[in-house]
Amino acid sequence: MQSIPLIASGAAIGAKFLMGRASAETKRGESEIAAQGEEAAGVQREADRKERLAQALASQNASAGAGSIAAFEGSPLSVMKEDQRREATATEREQFMTKLDALSLRSRGKIAERQAKTSQNIGLLTEGAKIATNLI
Repeated sequence: MQSIPLIASGAAIGAKFLMGRASAETKRGESEIAAQGEEAAGVQREADRKERLAQALASQNASAGAGSIAAFEGSPLSVMKEDQRREATATEREQFMTKLDALSLRSRGKIAERQAKTSQNIGLLTEGAKIATNLI
């Protein structure tokens, strides 16, 4: 007669185990989606910055032309080169920070998944120990 409660307990433990696994995989999947979103946002920020640089360079060129200054000589050229150098630095910094943020999100997802699985395994062992003590 003890087999029916034992089977019911085993089924409950199995269901709890499967739900825990699904929860762990969901946490990791959510972090992966967040990381991909951060990478996409980084690409968009870079594109926006490059567009602003192009507009600034065009504006500087037009301003120099209106002032009868040759666009690619002397001071206007220095300003353009400095703007391009700053843009290159900003792009490198943005790419690094985007990769770092995405890596951090993925890492948090893996940690959450491991924690969920560890907690689930501890719960499984605890339930198994309870059943074993009831059998003895």
